[in-house]
Amino acid sequence: MRVVNCKRLSRNLIFIICILQYSFLLSCGYGVHRTSSLPVKSVKISSVENQTFEPGLQDLFVNVFTEELLRSGISSSETSKYVVSAILTDYKLDTLSIKDDLSVEYSIQIVADITLRLPDGTTREIKGISSEFMETFVSADNIQAIQSQREVATEKAVRDLSQRIIAEMIYNTNLK
Repeated sequence: MRVVNCKRLSRNLIFIICILQYSFLLSCGYGVHRTSSLPVKSVKISSVENQTFEPGLQDLFVNVFTEELLRSGISSSETSKYVVSAILTDYKLDTLSIKDDLSVEYSIQIVADITLRLPDGTTREIKGISSEFMETFVSADNIQAIQSQREVATEKAVRDLSQRIIAEMIYNTNLK
């Protein structure tokens, strides 16, 4: 009798825990959405202008932005009615810490102005958008090591910027 009560108690406890977890997940704001319910199915990247002094940043942006579009369930198509253009306005490489009169920790921030042209001809502009997080890297090595870590950090900063642009497109532009 005691074994039966323990089994029943453990079964009820597992059931209660499952119900509590399910209700917690539903109440925290997260939800599962299909890509078919997205307001944008495909996007055309019309132009990317690099106004910074960082060479090749526009090519990196196009490649990373296209990858992030695909990860979000949005394709990149030349025939799409949604047209995105970007102006990369600022690339900041700042020193965060110094050791023995040498910079050892750096931060990278990329700022862009985005224009989204909708199928009805209206445009939405997002001015001065940047990644939400500060992208940093540490290097006290030689110039080659600093340069390679800077390139990796730049790609991460562009990826964060791309994710932020896509989130703004999907959630904050009321596209229909």
